[in-house]
Amino acid sequence: MTLINNNTHNDEFSSDLAESFRNGQAAGMISSGGKILRSVFGDKLGMLEDLIGNISGIKANSSALLGLATSLLTGVLGKKVKEQGLGVSGFASLLMKQKEAVKEVLPAGIGSILSVDSLGNFAGDMNAKYVPGKGEGKGIPGGLLPWLLLALLILGGLYFWKSCQNKASEVATVAEDSTETLSDSAETMILKTLSTGVHLSFPEQSIENELISFIENKEKAVDKETWFNFRKLTFESGSAVIDSSSEKEVDNIAEILKAYPQVSIKVGGYTDNTGSNEVNTRLSAERAANVVAGLIQRSISSDRLESEGYGPLHPVADNATEEGRNQNRRIAVRVTAK
Repeated sequence: MTLINNNTHNDEFSSDLAESFRNGQAAGMISSGGKILRSVFGDKLGMLEDLIGNISGIKANSSALLGLATSLLTGVLGKKVKEQGLGVSGFASLLMKQKEAVKEVLPAGIGSILSVDSLGNFAGDMNAKYVPGKGEGKGIPGGLLPWLLLALLILGGLYFWKSCQNKASEVATVAEDSTETLSDSAETMILKTLSTGVHLSFPEQSIENELISFIENKEKAVDKETWFNFRKLTFESGSAVIDSSSEKEVDNIAEILKAYPQVSIKVGGYTDNTGSNEVNTRLSAERAANVVAGLIQRSISSDRLESEGYGPLHPVADNATEEGRNQNRRIAVRVTAK
């Protein structure tokens, strides 16, 4: 309640977002919002910023975005409190009415940082009025405001960011890179919290999502035909050495295997039909073996891993085109036990 009532932007912030930027209010809003965020989330703020940045695709600007969104949100809530003369209990009741709607839109992974499931059903009194310096009953439970504020920030902040891009030409340069991933063509990101407590972020169309879905689906039996392709794993030209900039998928597969210790996999290497079959088969085998070696280096037991190189066999596209050859040069994974 103190944070809400002390927010200096309650009355001065214009409903015209673009005009507010022209008046130079953005920097003050970011600073003010940042102080509120640190007060509410404490040492968990960094983790939350990372999660929200990964979910929205604007990681580089997530801190500034949340600062702006916080000032907006506390301004709106402050006006509501003032107009209705709400006290602490009434304010809590106002927030609790949004509980179920908020829980539905909270992204996966937030619950492992904030105790969402432990929230009770506190019911405040909307008729109780605010008296400075005096408390009301039990007040707001410690876990209520943070996660509720977080969900509102995610929804309101992303809408705010898009609105600013369309309305304020002054911030076009700042927003250009960060809002690109919010376009209709952006990949849908999934945030997965594994049983080990590790948070993974990956596109909906990814080997991580396909692999986890297969492992968790009890109706899908292990077979020799179901393979999942790496999307972003590349090797140095003409070599079996994994490119240092493309090991993220290997990292994620290792974390998935740690979370599902009963699972074993086979890594397959494939090439196009350019060159000799012997050379291609050897290269594909070396690349698959290097992926297995990378998983072993990440503490996955070799007993759960095997590899094989298939060279130009089993193409998934037409080798007559460059695009087809690119698709055929791939590394894939098959679950052999789950």
